[in-house]
Amino acid sequence: MFKRMLALIFMINLLCFSKEVPKKLVYAQSSEATTLYPQDSGDLYSTRVIFNIFDRLIERDEKLNIVGGLAEKWEQKDENTLIFHLKKGIKFHKGQKLTSKDVKYTIDRAKKNPKTSDLFRAISKVETPDLYTVVIKTDEPSASLLYHLTHVSASIISEEYTENAKDYHINPNGTGPFKFSEWKVGSKVVITKNENYFKGPVLIDTIEIRGIPEENSRVIGLETGEIHIGTEIEGIGRNVLGDVSQVSLEEVSSLNGLYMGMNTKKGPLSNVNIRKAIAMGIDRDAIIEFFLMGSVEKANSFLTPGVFGYSKSAKIYEYNKEKAKKLIEESGYEKIKLTLTTNNNELRRQMCEIIQAQLGEIGIEVKVEILEWATFLDYTGQGKTDMYMLGWSSYTGDADHSLTQLIHSSKKGSEGNRSFYENSKVDNLLAKGRKEIRLNERREIYKEIQNIVNEEVPVLPIYFALSNAGVRKEVKGFVQTPINIPNFYKLSFEEESL
Repeated sequence: MFKRMLALIFMINLLCFSKEVPKKLVYAQSSEATTLYPQDSGDLYSTRVIFNIFDRLIERDEKLNIVGGLAEKWEQKDENTLIFHLKKGIKFHKGQKLTSKDVKYTIDRAKKNPKTSDLFRAISKVETPDLYTVVIKTDEPSASLLYHLTHVSASIISEEYTENAKDYHINPNGTGPFKFSEWKVGSKVVITKNENYFKGPVLIDTIEIRGIPEENSRVIGLETGEIHIGTEIEGIGRNVLGDVSQVSLEEVSSLNGLYMGMNTKKGPLSNVNIRKAIAMGIDRDAIIEFFLMGSVEKANSFLTPGVFGYSKSAKIYEYNKEKAKKLIEESGYEKIKLTLTTNNNELRRQMCEIIQAQLGEIGIEVKVEILEWATFLDYTGQGKTDMYMLGWSSYTGDADHSLTQLIHSSKKGSEGNRSFYENSKVDNLLAKGRKEIRLNERREIYKEIQNIVNEEVPVLPIYFALSNAGVRKEVKGFVQTPINIPNFYKLSFEEESL
């Protein structure tokens, strides 16, 4: 009897101890974050972290439907007035209570920030009739505003904290399921669970987000269990993971695309015929087949098929080596030397080397330059290179955000338009599309924009990316989404049998 009692006590202690063991999940992406402040974020790698530290008034679910976030309900009072009713009792990680004043502060601040102002341009005034009601007014109808309020830059920040903390850029204070813990630049960002999250218990204690440029290293980490979730598996790793019983490759069509940008204000690239020749000199089919084994669709637009406003009929310059040579000859350039810059992403580096060889065949000498991610963003933002390889993700799922950010003349440089493209007709069409609330008319506006951009070639879309991740079988609750931003709140580890 005594022995049985001891055994029972031992088992109870073991069970209690097991529940107290911290659960750490390692998430690997191809580059590390560059900022943890929502209104500075313009890259996917930072956004993935920020989305899990902060909440927004409204969110997008796995199927990209708009659902409640910090707002329990909202209503369109009239075509120029949106009213949001906040959930009560929500606190920021550092203890401040969330009120309507924080929402007003966030939007007012975003409207003044050059990086985010365009998303909130339609808003003329934010009113706070009480602590839990927010009234957003516009001067005219806006077809895209609701989508914009799901963007990372609409993450609600604390007025009290932001005004008083000198380190708010690197020590974020959100209301989200995870709290910031540490950031070892060049290594990892660590976030820990919010014990008082308003949506309910968070089941993972710690998330470690690592930037690992080499796909092979991410794949090996998934095989060994060092990494629990690894994203951007685009090359041979897709086949490798298919043979790993402990890892599943979760994959869906995405809102992401890869493109090559050209600095339209620099040297020979200021000549549209040289840009056309470059587009015709690149065999995108060969690139897709060789590096991605034909798994992705060749792009015909800057927008991806899942984005509102995408035009299936948009035409793009196809590979034609002889026409490319003729265009260069007719342009009067005897020798063209250009630099093609990318970040330290293994797949993009390899693609740049193939493009280097292909353009060499039409008489253009290309130097490939590889930079660390943050340096790459700064370098291209200042227009220091001729061409660059970059991906784009439409977080909002609406053409207004994608096109405005990347081709509007007001966004030239680090704000998004790294091709320094300028076309007054495109600018005017973008303004028209933002106001148009009739869906068919709005689609036609964006179709015209895509045709103009494809004709003038400030960018060459390469392919529509797949949104994927390798996921260890012990991780439960993971859902791959088209925007490829993980919702860590929904994750848990499989219970170990005792």
